[in-house]
Amino acid sequence: MAVPVEKYLRTAYHPDVEYVDGELVERHVGDHKHSRLQVLAASWLSLQERDRRIRVLIGPRLRVSEPEQRYRIPDVCVMALPYRSEPVLTTPPHLAIEILSPDDETADILAKVADYLRFGIPHIWIVNPYKGTVQEADREGIRNCPDLVVETELVGRMDFRELFARLEDPTE
Repeated sequence: MAVPVEKYLRTAYHPDVEYVDGELVERHVGDHKHSRLQVLAASWLSLQERDRRIRVLIGPRLRVSEPEQRYRIPDVCVMALPYRSEPVLTTPPHLAIEILSPDDETADILAKVADYLRFGIPHIWIVNPYKGTVQEADREGIRNCPDLVVETELVGRMDFRELFARLEDPTE
């Protein structure tokens, strides 16, 4: 069923949904590993905010195409300062992080990455907490990160080995 973009933007969905060409698209989120890794990644990045002049956002809506036909919601994104604060971001973030869920389909993730690249997001990290893998996507393609360490000039170096270890630690 097609939904007008105005209705999508006025409505709070639980769980949140994305908007693609008039259709609501389910986001697979909510299980423990996904949620925990989202918190760990955002927490680590937030510690860098002052020194690196960035802002970390969890689950913001991004208008990734014109005219307003596609809205995507990354799990975590990083904005370079200064940036314009707006209800729906129309400026590409520096980094978008997608944390995979067991129900995510490869074709859906690739479509989302393609939308992010067309929107102008220079760095995209695709993290799978169930397999302990990290991939980097940019205009050159998608690459596996066998050492689980990723880096951008603005964010710096992020070691997912540490985050995966904390993810599995029941005392954390």
